[in-house]
Amino acid sequence: MNQHSAELPQRDLVDVRLVAAIELGGCVICAVRARAESAAIEAVVDERVMDIGFRAGLERSFAFCRRHIVEVVAAERRSSGILSSSILYGAILARRLAIVRETLGSRGRGRRKRLADARTRPACVVCTEGAAAVDVALQRLVARSTDQAWVAVIGEIPFCLDDLVALLAAAEGAVSFAPIAEHQLSRLDDLERRLDAYAHNSAPERRHLMTDDHRRAADEASRVLGGD
Repeated sequence: MNQHSAELPQRDLVDVRLVAAIELGGCVICAVRARAESAAIEAVVDERVMDIGFRAGLERSFAFCRRHIVEVVAAERRSSGILSSSILYGAILARRLAIVRETLGSRGRGRRKRLADARTRPACVVCTEGAAAVDVALQRLVARSTDQAWVAVIGEIPFCLDDLVALLAAAEGAVSFAPIAEHQLSRLDDLERRLDAYAHNSAPERRHLMTDDHRRAADEASRVLGGD
């Protein structure tokens, strides 16, 4: 947890949610994405699955990726039973099987094209919600780079590498963001040095040179490369 995050000026709900994500202590963008995706799944389980219009759009306007379709039933089990999941899964399965049966009824090039089309599915509705929340968070972090209190905190956030690159892209070379970018790259340079030091000092004659910082490097790198 960043000890200065609670002191940040918070002008609206976006700032409030960003501060809450910062206080979790990991990559703030990963936290924003996870919160939005969790809220999207809860909305499906609690309300949307009962909406006829929502079910009509399944596999036509939107879908669920493999990861999030599994999380639906897990989320529902934590709060109730599996009624919504059963309805949702049944609707998806019926729609996809209808496409497969229709495809198998065709011949030649038409069949090959339909099989190829059947493998191309609409975007995941949960991933879409997560991506939208991330875009808002990235733009707000860039906007807050003109506030020195925010600059000090953003510079210390342990962003994963993918989200750091996305943040740098959102900044588009803004002068106010340069100190944050430099500090973040220094953090990753230090991590690279510690990983090399661990490998170098793993030899029996150099193990006495190993430090706790070296030993922690691989776990930190897993979060930098894999996200929180």
